[in-house]
Amino acid sequence: MSHFSTIRSEKTADGVPQSTSRYLFLTDAERERILAKIQVRDPLIGTFFDALRQRVYRRVQRKSLHELGDATAWYYPAAEYLSDAAMLYALQPEPVLGTWLRSVTLDVARSATYDWVGPAFRSHAEPYTGHLETAHLCWAMAAVLDLAPEVFPKEELTEVKTALREKGLVLCQRWLEKNTHLANWRGIMTSGLLVAAAALGDEVLLDKYLPEWQRCTQAFQPDGSYGESLQYGNYLAFALMLAYEALARKYPQRARQLDVSTYAKGLDWIASSLFYAKPMASWGDEPRARAANFNDSAALFRSSGDLLLHVATRQQGTSQAGLARGLFQTYYEPVPYQGPHDLATFGMVNDWGFLTLPLLTHEVPGLSPAEVPLPLVNTFSNGHAFVRDAWDGQTILAINGGGDDLCGPGHLHGDLNSFILVHKKERLLVDPGHSCYRNLIHGLESASQTHNTCTFLVDKDELGLQEDLAKMALLEQKSVLARRQITPDGLSAPIRRGNRRLIAERDDCVSVVGAEAGSTYGTPIREFTRLWLLAGSHILFVVDTIVAERPVTTIWNWLVNNRDGKAEVLSNDNALEVRRNRAGMKLFHAGESTLSHPVYGYVHDAYHVEPNQRGEGQPGSGLLYRFTEKQSTLSRTVVHAIALDEAAYLGTWALHSDENSHTLTNGQRTWTLTLHDGQAEHLSLVSGHRRRWDVIKGNDTYTLQRIAPHDPS
Repeated sequence: MSHFSTIRSEKTADGVPQSTSRYLFLTDAERERILAKIQVRDPLIGTFFDALRQRVYRRVQRKSLHELGDATAWYYPAAEYLSDAAMLYALQPEPVLGTWLRSVTLDVARSATYDWVGPAFRSHAEPYTGHLETAHLCWAMAAVLDLAPEVFPKEELTEVKTALREKGLVLCQRWLEKNTHLANWRGIMTSGLLVAAAALGDEVLLDKYLPEWQRCTQAFQPDGSYGESLQYGNYLAFALMLAYEALARKYPQRARQLDVSTYAKGLDWIASSLFYAKPMASWGDEPRARAANFNDSAALFRSSGDLLLHVATRQQGTSQAGLARGLFQTYYEPVPYQGPHDLATFGMVNDWGFLTLPLLTHEVPGLSPAEVPLPLVNTFSNGHAFVRDAWDGQTILAINGGGDDLCGPGHLHGDLNSFILVHKKERLLVDPGHSCYRNLIHGLESASQTHNTCTFLVDKDELGLQEDLAKMALLEQKSVLARRQITPDGLSAPIRRGNRRLIAERDDCVSVVGAEAGSTYGTPIREFTRLWLLAGSHILFVVDTIVAERPVTTIWNWLVNNRDGKAEVLSNDNALEVRRNRAGMKLFHAGESTLSHPVYGYVHDAYHVEPNQRGEGQPGSGLLYRFTEKQSTLSRTVVHAIALDEAAYLGTWALHSDENSHTLTNGQRTWTLTLHDGQAEHLSLVSGHRRRWDVIKGNDTYTLQRIAPHDPS
């Protein structure tokens, strides 16, 4: 009987097989479909099979777990490398591959328990407790035991199973028993335990810890977004996905207890967060995804390929399934051979993995965001908001603004009321991202002063040299929050951060988003309201109202993208001109402030667990410009006007301010913003053709109203 002689089954509507399989990660039907499609030279399955084979055999030929060019310790790629090889062996067993799998797996199994705990910066206090690396090693060993058990003699198979239980599963279990908070880590450790228990056939442990899987899904917001970041939301969902897939084929009744929709709903958020794909300097010539990297997240973000296909397969019949399949088509199918591959399961630079081939056999039609359709102004419970002139248009405004209480806080930055501004596939104003957590600069790259938001000087003495400003104590947002606790009575309530959404509306070509975040700074800031008004593709007004209990000096921070040294910036007393390749931005400050020479900040492409690696920005990769108020005051309403255009035509734009009106024009396009009585309680936005929209403040929110041109008001 073949290793893959299983009970052939068809899925029910929920994507779970009706009958059970002998194996966790591949059914007989999936294997037959893959091999049949390879036989007929199917361009999709055939290409991804070839890509899998090539990357596996690069490691086999080196007779090492690592492949040439890897920049991580062995803990980090073990899960993807061993699962890749195990899946390939299940599809196309060859002696040389079996020998490599046996050798590398035994090396891992025979490593000391101390090594399974993780690298030196993890706690190694006895009795040993597992960490993220431990869970990943559980995933690695489980995949080999499931897909390639015959590469081991009986005694060695027992040895591997014993190592998985005693060095992996038990350590994950110990972490879960020791820690009583809901966080990203909890989902990873739960997945490590469940996948190991499934591979070992330990149904008692499966039943004990399946409720923990469900509890971990409560870290997602009710709409499926995630409070930490895209990167960490993906990491948690990937771990939960892997546990689900370890159950769906062999233990389908148990898989039905797990609600995939809790994170699958997040596809709307993910699709809204993705900007475009194009090559990035130092990362090769192939297109790479860019995304809204608020908090700790990679700018080079795309959801893990296996996770996208899992949602597409297990949520069939939903718009999220179509979106997931469509995102795979956009960000993976054009670049099946793209590396690196050693940074994937830890979420540093996401990739497709060993489940891509079996999940690709379940045909699901893809949908683009426009086909769903997702709205051009889209807001989410975690505080993120996205404004576009059109899907596949010219301008994207991504905002971390007003949101609900956070279900899974952590890894936050002081970036409320900050935003990312994209025009013609160029990120002009950016989020810094993050680097190695043990870098001294991590505190700075997480702080409000390195984001496109405001900071404050409470006690402003006479300043001397410009560099003295950087040494003064700034009032910034608090970004370290309490965690939700697990008690005998249940899970504590979501955590309030203090930011509120005020408006998110669109009418015709005008979009308005507003948020208030004053309480996140603490005393003496009473209010920090920011309104963004996007008119068409080329004009953005940013209106700030700041009120304090005693006089403060406001600093407006603007982080310009210079990650590849290609930003060209001209500045004068009240304006910045920024050019990147063929796209440009001209930012006008309409307040009484002084513009400083840029501070040389950082813009990171992607996180790495070690310092000074590819993806870590160098000094000056971000140019931080600051407008500092000339006088401290209790309250102010200040307008910034931003023109977006071809770089060659930035010089045609000018701002004309007259008391409470600000007209931004290039002679062909003209928009005027009027603040009635100089306040941001009633604003009018008027086009050059005299079309008018009003933004009016109510008790706690704003409304957008279109006013007819002939209306006498």
